[in-house]
Order: sequence, then structure tokens, then C-alpha cells
Amino acid sequence: MIAHMAGAAGTYYADEMGWPWLTPVGVLAAVLVFVGTIRVVRDGSRTAARAGVAVDRARAKGVEPTRYCGACREASAP
Repeated sequence: MIAHMAGAAGTYYADEMGWPWLTPVGVLAAVLVFVGTIRVVRDGSRTAARAGVAVDRARAKGVEPTRYCGACREASAP
């Protein structure tokens, strides 16, 4: 939604002020916001997956049972 608004704002102000170069700038801003959002979401899910794997490995080795808190991103004993 934010990416769409950035592109639309570039187009609107390009027409309003008579600066045609604002349209590509708005589109570029929209693409950067969209790509940045995708990267943040993917990085967060990768980090959570790695933490979950660490907890599973500890359990497999016979270490005392642990719980994983997704909000804290920590594993702790119950």
C-alpha cells in the first residue's frame, strides 16, 4: 500500500507542478519500498527458522527441554 502511494504521489505531483521527472522518481521509490519490505519479511522468517532449528538440535542431543519465545527470540528452560 505504501509503495502504491509513493508511485501515485510521484505521478500526482509531476502533473501538478509540471515536472515530468517526478513520475519515474515516484515509481523508483515505490519499487524500493516494495523490495525493502520483502527483504525485511524474508529476513525475519529466516531468523526465526534458525532459532527453531537450534532448539530442535538441543532437544535431539538430550539437553533439558526448552521453550522458544517468538517475541523474545530466545530459548529458555520451562
